[in-house]
Amino acid sequence: MADGNLTRFEFDGTVEHEGGQQFVSGQGYGGDRWKRMHRPGEHGFASHPVKGGQGVLINQRGNRESGYVFGSEDPGLRPDLPMGGAAIYDHLGNIIKLVGDGGAVFDFANRTATFTAGDWTINAPNGVTINGPLTVNGDITLDGNLSATGSVVDGDGDGGA
Repeated sequence: MADGNLTRFEFDGTVEHEGGQQFVSGQGYGGDRWKRMHRPGEHGFASHPVKGGQGVLINQRGNRESGYVFGSEDPGLRPDLPMGGAAIYDHLGNIIKLVGDGGAVFDFANRTATFTAGDWTINAPNGVTINGPLTVNGDITLDGNLSATGSVVDGDGDGGA
């Protein structure tokens, strides 16, 4: 049984979502089993804990049937960050890091990233670099010069001839 109504909680992979709330199951020290414990989260952030991840279980007044689980972390998946850094990451290695003077890093490896928004503005006084092919579906308006080190061809590849 938990001391002081507080114990380490290991997620067993059972997660239920109901009415905007999340309920989890797992075990504490000594093999104590806990089923369908409420896991409230921070406003504006949602996650689905991984099996084997760890959190903290707090019992209400020692009642095993009424408790809350806070946190969820698998130490093997936690990214190494500099002091003051923050990250959003998942179990596949997708990560968005805010690393102080290092700026922001979006690392999705070879997985697809889709950004959907209304208008976009990129302010990059030192330039923008895209490594890899670029496809634009729509018009391009240019206010400045266009330089090309390769050929400029029309859509059928014949150079406009």
